[in-house]
Amino acid sequence: MEDKEQQLDDIFSSFRRISHAFQQLLWKDAEELDITPTQLMVLRKISANPDIGITDLAELLHLGNSAASGVVDRMVKADLITRQRSEVDRRIYNLAITEKGREIRERSKQSLRRHLLPLSNIPAEDAGELLRIHTEIIQILEQGRDKQNL
Repeated sequence: MEDKEQQLDDIFSSFRRISHAFQQLLWKDAEELDITPTQLMVLRKISANPDIGITDLAELLHLGNSAASGVVDRMVKADLITRQRSEVDRRIYNLAITEKGREIRERSKQSLRRHLLPLSNIPAEDAGELLRIHTEIIQILEQGRDKQNL
């Protein structure tokens, strides 16, 4: 039984180290672009989801609506994004990236590509196996979360 506990601890520690390393890259990237990591994530989410509303953005960022609204307010003032009323529902504001925000997002993409490029040296077979295992782990963790109603 002790071997199984050690295996679980090793897996958990591995993911924590990977997560920490990614977070460090994100912080460094954001710092070089003179924005916060949260603002960088907002630019990424809006870029991937044009005309998204604040509520949907908050869900994607795992933030409350008021926290997301505060970030959006600061980003609008910094001319990184715009907030425009929806033509379909005047109560809703859609978010869009400004030219300045697009430039920062593009520079961020280039920077991350440079940092992550060595991952492309992992043999395709190994990468496929890694992704298969990650999918399996995600399913196990999500099932556990759903059972706990977290």
